[in-house]
Amino acid sequence: MNILHMIFTIEKGGAETYLFNILDNMAKDINFFVICDHEGGNHGKVKEKCNNIDIIKMRSPFDFKAAKNIADYCKANNIDIIQTHFLRENYIAVLSKIFNPKVKIIWTAHLMAENDKKIKFFNKLFSRFVDKIICVSHAVKNSLKKEGISSEKLKVIYNGVDTDYYKPIENCTLKKELGLNKNTLVLTTVSRFNKEKGHSFLIEGVKELKKHMEDFKLLLVGSGEEERFIKQKVENYGLEESVLFLGYREDILEILSITDIYVSPSKNEAISFSILEALSSEKVVVATKVGGVPEIFEKGDMGILIPYGEPKKLAEAIIYLHDNNQVYEKKEANSRKVIIENFSLDKMIKETLSLYKELLNK
Repeated sequence: MNILHMIFTIEKGGAETYLFNILDNMAKDINFFVICDHEGGNHGKVKEKCNNIDIIKMRSPFDFKAAKNIADYCKANNIDIIQTHFLRENYIAVLSKIFNPKVKIIWTAHLMAENDKKIKFFNKLFSRFVDKIICVSHAVKNSLKKEGISSEKLKVIYNGVDTDYYKPIENCTLKKELGLNKNTLVLTTVSRFNKEKGHSFLIEGVKELKKHMEDFKLLLVGSGEEERFIKQKVENYGLEESVLFLGYREDILEILSITDIYVSPSKNEAISFSILEALSSEKVVVATKVGGVPEIFEKGDMGILIPYGEPKKLAEAIIYLHDNNQVYEKKEANSRKVIIENFSLDKMIKETLSLYKELLNK
């Protein structure tokens, strides 16, 4: 079985994590190929995981030259299935069927986008020529159904995390290295700095929390276009002693090991790898009730959901968990079990492999 993954560029986000998980853990008798438009910031990592990587320029979603090049590539490499990850690649893959009609196509819907009428029209039109659309949550599936895409095309396969890797660890010295006191309440958020991830709202919540609590530290892990703005906001509010900017880090497991409460303040989220990783590491989570996030917490009592944009609710949730040890410990005890049963990498891989086989047997 030969599978081609098309992704515009390899950066540091959820779609890339998804792709890496597929490449690392799928059955060994599957040959994977990856095509990008250009080498992104994390291209070296995909090179480590896949030998068949090529660059084909994709100048627009309607790039017929790219579509012809993709079709030729698929014929030359006997590609059975193309799996795409974003809109541009989605459309180009469909157009490639003009030149190579036998290939099967899977779209992967990683995001919940508020599309305009033009994109909704083309999504509905092009989806007719797609064999299946993987939705990473029921919220994503419902949003695509509202665009007029047939429910028969849509299949929910939740993102999964490696529970053998993301697990509680002891004897981590990171707290000391960061200069944190033993009893300091550690809050953590891991995400790119962009508006959708809700950092501005988070800082408003921290400002509110500071009125009621002194001994806490918020660890912000990641980088992005909003980072400078958020740093300025922290400075304007006089929160420099309460917020640590750690930048992009590879030692997420160690950071989670010293975390008391993981906070996900997103404005919109199809489903969150970072929440799943935190829960798998046996952490209690405070998260905004947006997109597919509530579907995680429907599986068990592992944290507190709050409305986006209400700083007082965010502060109240953190204070409640801090002040009620029995409640905290109960949620903590549930978290890893729920992830193993519902959001494990093994489960995601098995369901994806089953879909590959189903399409090839049609």
